[in-house]
Amino acid sequence: MGRRVPYGSRPDERASDRDAAGEPYAVVLREEGRPQPVAVLHIAWAHGYFGVWAYDDRGRRTREFDLRRLEPKRLFLRHVARWRYGTEDMPEFAQQAGRVRVDLYPDGRSRKVSEPQGSGGGSLHTMADMPEEQRWIPVSEFGAWEWTLALVTDGQFPDALREAPGTNPTPLATAFATANWQPPSPLRHRHLDEMFTPGTRFSPPHDGDVGPYVVQRIIDAEPLRLPTGHVIACDPSWITPGKPFTVAVPPGDYPTQIATAAYASEYEGTPLHLEDYTAARVLISEKPTVAWELALRPGEDPRTLRDGEFYGFGVDSGTGCFVDAAAATRLIGRENALTQDANPDGILVRQDPESGGNLIAYPSGMGDGTYPVWIGRDVDGEVTCLVADMLILGHQELLND
Repeated sequence: MGRRVPYGSRPDERASDRDAAGEPYAVVLREEGRPQPVAVLHIAWAHGYFGVWAYDDRGRRTREFDLRRLEPKRLFLRHVARWRYGTEDMPEFAQQAGRVRVDLYPDGRSRKVSEPQGSGGGSLHTMADMPEEQRWIPVSEFGAWEWTLALVTDGQFPDALREAPGTNPTPLATAFATANWQPPSPLRHRHLDEMFTPGTRFSPPHDGDVGPYVVQRIIDAEPLRLPTGHVIACDPSWITPGKPFTVAVPPGDYPTQIATAAYASEYEGTPLHLEDYTAARVLISEKPTVAWELALRPGEDPRTLRDGEFYGFGVDSGTGCFVDAAAATRLIGRENALTQDANPDGILVRQDPESGGNLIAYPSGMGDGTYPVWIGRDVDGEVTCLVADMLILGHQELLND
């Protein structure tokens, strides 16, 4: 690679101050004589984020590298993406552009999705063949970003992610841009208290002539019995319940509620009243909730989440549940119990005499999917409740009366 010489803008003190404070800023890597940037770096150390976008000579983004500072001196390569544009005039991120996406996780898991014909063609889902030594990169000092050039030119990754290298770029310089971007934002909690306030109105579920969502019922189920306080949320029909959340609560019996919301619609001139199950919660204390956090299981690191992502429990039977870890293996996965034992409200309770625990199951909103659980805390940091959000009202807007 040719020797780099500075030209154009040089690093300024504002960028250095932002770096030291962990605030977002951007770095533009340019090639002399080329109007389009070679790459743009997005850096926000307070969020542990270091992102790299590579550009072609038409200004289209061709590669993304999402790195996370999970250790003080090392960056973990969380995500890699590549786009191939078949023609010179194909727009950036065109539907027919070929693409490869790789997601990596610190526990060794990986996922690779290849779409050679773009999102309109077929796709291949495999594990990523990426050695451990390529998943970690040392953290460089401010201004020492030469290693990013290997990402945007020579690849440093397996052949499946590597484009044919061209000629060595001409000298590069760095210029700092004002931070007009935001670091990745995982899913945020919304309306968790309002979901359990009867009469609260939300925007309609669909465009068209339908009424607003209105919180309809708060169904009191039996108390959730937690002999150990180690809570599991899962699909009660699964073979194994999975691991409990890393945050435990004091052992005890706790009120459990299921919330619904309804809206008015019509079909072929016939009025309809439609009701959805929107959330389930376990009330640990009566103190007000002042803060929320995502419930995590062992090995789940929120610092690895990308835009809109979250950790949650999977559902394949249209039903979710809360259960104590001591009772889970004896109560999870019994065939046909869901349809036989559920009460008219769709709530199912199973008892485990051996541990003293029970299981409370409920319809999971729109059905199958993955749903987050949020932990509420009071002003002293103690747990007030756990809320399983069915992701229905969280995307709606509150309506003013």
